[in-house]
Amino acid sequence: MKFKIFALLICVSPLLGCVPKIPQTKTSLSLKQLMEWVIDPNADVLWDSVKTISNAQGTIEIYPKTDAQWESVRNSAAVLAESGNLLMIEGRAKDNQLWAAYAKQLSKAAEEALKAAQNKNKDDLFDAGGNIYNACKSCHDKYAEFDKQAGK
Repeated sequence: MKFKIFALLICVSPLLGCVPKIPQTKTSLSLKQLMEWVIDPNADVLWDSVKTISNAQGTIEIYPKTDAQWESVRNSAAVLAESGNLLMIEGRAKDNQLWAAYAKQLSKAAEEALKAAQNKNKDDLFDAGGNIYNACKSCHDKYAEFDKQAGK
């Protein structure tokens, strides 16, 4: 019996080194570039996609009406959902706790927007846009120096 266990260990041990290693992530964009070129433009697509404008001429409701418009919103929501993960990559994350919580909050809110876009539900999309705003604002209040300076 001991010989069988020993023989099994001898046979299996070379396989232990065959597990593929997870490649180290290398970021191509700085945090500022990620915010300005990826996150902000896609958040703007969502925020601009559903709104109500009231003036002397009346009230206009703006929301995606065509499949192509809904797809554009869906694509931006998907980018934002994945951007939460991009914010947590080593080298970008400011810390391992609160920063990650804010990044996860962004992803969760963007997933709500993604579901709303897939369901073509303008009310849920509007609500998700508010949740995305709250996620961004919470993080900016804590970490974004430019926002703190603007408030002075």
